[in-house]
Amino acid sequence: MAEAVSDWLALAVEEVDEKSLLPGVIGKDGTLPHLPRQLVKIPFKNPNEVAIVSWRWDGDLKTKGSSNIASVVHCAKQRGIKYLLIDIISIDQTLPASDLIKLVLAFSTLYTKITILAAYDMVGLDVTDMKYTLSRPWIMNEIRLFRRNPGTLVYVGHSNQGSKIFDSYMQGAQRNQRDQPNRSRFTFILDRLWGTGFVDSIIGVLNGDIGMAFVSDFKYIIPAYSHVISIAYNQMERNDYLLTIAVLCGIYERIEWLNGPLQRTVNIQGLSYSRYSFNLVPHDEDSWTIYEICLDGTRVALLTHEEFVGGVNDRYEFKTFPGAEQVIFKALRLPEADYEDFVNQEEARRACLTMDDTLDLPIPNVEAIEVSFPFK
Repeated sequence: MAEAVSDWLALAVEEVDEKSLLPGVIGKDGTLPHLPRQLVKIPFKNPNEVAIVSWRWDGDLKTKGSSNIASVVHCAKQRGIKYLLIDIISIDQTLPASDLIKLVLAFSTLYTKITILAAYDMVGLDVTDMKYTLSRPWIMNEIRLFRRNPGTLVYVGHSNQGSKIFDSYMQGAQRNQRDQPNRSRFTFILDRLWGTGFVDSIIGVLNGDIGMAFVSDFKYIIPAYSHVISIAYNQMERNDYLLTIAVLCGIYERIEWLNGPLQRTVNIQGLSYSRYSFNLVPHDEDSWTIYEICLDGTRVALLTHEEFVGGVNDRYEFKTFPGAEQVIFKALRLPEADYEDFVNQEEARRACLTMDDTLDLPIPNVEAIEVSFPFK
């Protein structure tokens, strides 16, 4: 069956001066950069001439400039790529929420089909911050889609962060791990994130380790749960809302942090909640602390902390109890018909959260390059 054709606005690379996109240059002479756009059809007649960009927002391209976008434009020119699909150009952000969800979902599928240029460096940050950047929910969502791409993924660095050679070797390699020397830090973290789910990212936002400008965006990131997420956002305080999403997403996965992607301490039990409580569970293991997580008094999840000497490599396990989804729907006072619709969409929800279907897929070809300013 032929692939459906879709039309997207793209940045016309050959007509852009990447130097004009750098921070400190935009607006310097009182003018804004020219961002020429071209409507392109996907699949493109010459696949080597079009790519999609995944990037960390480090500017708005109107007043602040962006080292990341300037870098990918420079890389695109070197590789003969003529058109770049970039969210701020290709997606109409003014659409109503229901239409925007559909458009974001359609745009996201392109990360599985065409060449990807990824850029997450941030001037002034340390290389170790990369693990937190890649676990941001929006980026995490795109990274999960990368795993399904049979083509090429190029990391474009400019501050020696994602492209930096990372020599550490992880014992017990993940299922997607490439056991090879001289891997970039981006590739190393990428492999590990492919073995995790959304719960890790959500807990990171709740815990304060991972940044997220608008937590309401989860309805776009996890579209199969958009209705209940939107209701929870309108009814709950921030921490209760985020924990609710973690419980919903945890139904298909049991999360353990052991030398995990973030190697961090989880302290969500010490945060303030209006409707959730963390109750200590008695047990006989001295090194374990177990909390039963309750919503309005009804248990929905379990958090287990196994402490190692010195706090190094502590393990955290987050487990959602069966039936937690119905507890959440009742707590949000949603009608029974909404819950029935939710139950009937189990296949879509599972596909949205798990990556089981990628086990037998070939690993994408991943490259990492470093560009230098000023561009040459």
